[in-house]
Amino acid sequence: MTTHCEPATGTAGPVICQRESEEERAVMAKAEAPARAKKNNVLGGIRRQQLSDAAYKVVSQKGYSNFTVLDVAAEAGLSAGLVHYYFTDKQDLLLHLFKETQKNVRRRLLAELDKADDPLGKLNIFIEESFLLFEREKNYFSLLFEFWTEIHRNEEVGRMVRKLYRAYREEISIILRDGVEKGVFRPMDVPYAATLFVSMVQHTIIQHLIDEEAFDFADYARRIKALIIRTAVDGSLTGA
Repeated sequence: MTTHCEPATGTAGPVICQRESEEERAVMAKAEAPARAKKNNVLGGIRRQQLSDAAYKVVSQKGYSNFTVLDVAAEAGLSAGLVHYYFTDKQDLLLHLFKETQKNVRRRLLAELDKADDPLGKLNIFIEESFLLFEREKNYFSLLFEFWTEIHRNEEVGRMVRKLYRAYREEISIILRDGVEKGVFRPMDVPYAATLFVSMVQHTIIQHLIDEEAFDFADYARRIKALIIRTAVDGSLTGA
């Protein structure tokens, strides 16, 4: 049992002492626990975001295999011990980074797609956003490129990259099927067309990432978008 003393009224009043039982203190601690947990969760979320942002920059600059936890800690302005507090190891941090980056990219894409009501508008947005992402976030593709190099050495990374491309194909397939059903697009082999269109966009980005002097990216992006739209509308090259 604990004794707790405090003035009854103001600082000059008589001191009144109360005894708190272990049970009472346990009840108080339980009542305060949700607030403490919420505060810790908020702080933990902020710290994880700080570390993810730092890892994003470091990995895109140094590569998947060449960065250290100390690099990430220094970039974030935090201690290496804090990195290990929130992430088991370097791979745990990278996988978290990959997942969070993909969530953000997908969230933005879906928000943009919601702005169009028709399949042709959605297809335009899908292609534009894919190319614009590269122009806005080159570090993202540098990071993705690093993950590509690990797909046969790291099963978890390989699974996540496969899931990423499957999501790309599924998203554009929804648009194409809707367009075919509404008569906006010609009948087509949708899985084939989706694979073809994703390849046209993604591998143009890869080539430019490897060699920025190879071609005018903005011009090629515009022409490839026009080609994809024309292909969907008239049915050529899609295996219809």
